[in-house]
Amino acid sequence: MSAKMLVRPDLTSVAKVRHEIAADLAGRSVAQTSVDDVVLVASELVGNAVVHASGADDLDVAWDVQEGTVVVRVADASAAQPVPRSAGPTDTGGRGLTIVAAIADDWGVRSVARGKEVWARVRVRTSRSGRWLRSVS
Repeated sequence: MSAKMLVRPDLTSVAKVRHEIAADLAGRSVAQTSVDDVVLVASELVGNAVVHASGADDLDVAWDVQEGTVVVRVADASAAQPVPRSAGPTDTGGRGLTIVAAIADDWGVRSVARGKEVWARVRVRTSRSGRWLRSVS
């Protein structure tokens, strides 16, 4: 089951995405710790797109609830590929993809018709049983 939203390429969009994903996953009985993980990953992906993607085109944000996981996808109009980097202790940025890699089971980038899509797969549990979430079709 998937959900999707278009957001403006500005930093206020990060909060909108966090709110929408958190509400959607809570409604699907995803455990709060899992919701927090997915929301953090989505925040980093959207934030990176806002900062690094060129142009004024909207960002396409989607999340799919699959067997025991949520896959978050953020597409932007830039063809430039994201590159993880090492941030120094006093750097105020540069940790986004490191955070994504630490939380997500897997992540990657693929070219799409109007740029690229960065995705991440995060394992989630249900709040009722503590078991891994099963997809509902």
